[in-house]
Amino acid sequence: MKPTVNFIERYKSSLSKISEPIRQIVNRHGGLSDNQLLDLILKPKDYGVDYPEAPLDSDVEQSSNDDEECYDLGVSAIQEGKVAYCVMAGSENISTGQPDALLRIPGLGMSLLTLKLFQAAGEGPVWIVVSPRFKNMIEDHVRSQVGFPQERIHFIEQYQSYRLTPDNQLSFIGGEPNVYPCGNGDLYPVLTHTRFLEKFQGIKYISIVSVDNVMGFLDPKSIGRHIRAGANVSCEIVEKSVEEVGGLLCNFKGQLQIIESFKIRGTNLDDLRWLSTNSYIFNANLNIAPLGREWNRVQRDVGGKIVIQHERYLEEITDAYDGKYFMVNREDRYFPIKNMNDLHASESLLSANKRLF
Repeated sequence: MKPTVNFIERYKSSLSKISEPIRQIVNRHGGLSDNQLLDLILKPKDYGVDYPEAPLDSDVEQSSNDDEECYDLGVSAIQEGKVAYCVMAGSENISTGQPDALLRIPGLGMSLLTLKLFQAAGEGPVWIVVSPRFKNMIEDHVRSQVGFPQERIHFIEQYQSYRLTPDNQLSFIGGEPNVYPCGNGDLYPVLTHTRFLEKFQGIKYISIVSVDNVMGFLDPKSIGRHIRAGANVSCEIVEKSVEEVGGLLCNFKGQLQIIESFKIRGTNLDDLRWLSTNSYIFNANLNIAPLGREWNRVQRDVGGKIVIQHERYLEEITDAYDGKYFMVNREDRYFPIKNMNDLHASESLLSANKRLF
């Protein structure tokens, strides 16, 4: 018992060194509060998944005979302002310490986030999800853009929490707490607790893409496939390459869902062939209030140091609601920027697809 008491006292002592403005940001309603983090340290949660099964080929829509109809459905929904285009732009480039959203594509003279603005078709709102740390920087960047209607843009501020050392102490850099955005699953609680959706009564569908997927444009056919299927949630998937990790399509206890590969136990990952592109569409009338409560403990290498983070993920919605899973071609819909080589390769890819911007 005594080591626990000593640990709690040391934890509280570390918190006392953090400025009140930072603590207020971290302790926002819906985020990972100081007390919740302490509870997760003392009583870790296990969100591992034992022996999920590979989905059947019939569980995946691998081709469509009604592409033209789906395209027309999607165009109508987009042009009528029924679709919110939500860009997840809160991730940080570990090597530069800068937001991924501001990485510039060589030869094209634009950032990844600027590309996303050019890919936002129609009349609906564009929601940009940002980390509190980089909010002002990204807002200034977006406001400086020309040729895009600024009234369509709305910013959503993620949550952030404290990184831990491997022995569960708060991590500091230069006397300041080492903070991080809590993951793309922040979207659900922030939409709920800020009552953000109430401002957009005409929105029926929310299309989510990651800023680092240069092929993740607002695609009418994808919207149309979602509508045509009568889906609550839909997710685009690609065939997984060797040793590729991320969110994998699984059948777990009779429910098709996306599960992060690090959570999977007892199943050979090579048997799970479908990888999520992190491009989701879900209906705006779904009850998302219960989502965002699953805090996954993960280990990251940040600047050559091992740290512990508690994160939540978008795919939690696929556990809560039945989903539809649409196979897409990588060259059409999925090219994530994971390193500088990918960033350079994206120039030729985009130059050959001028329609994307």
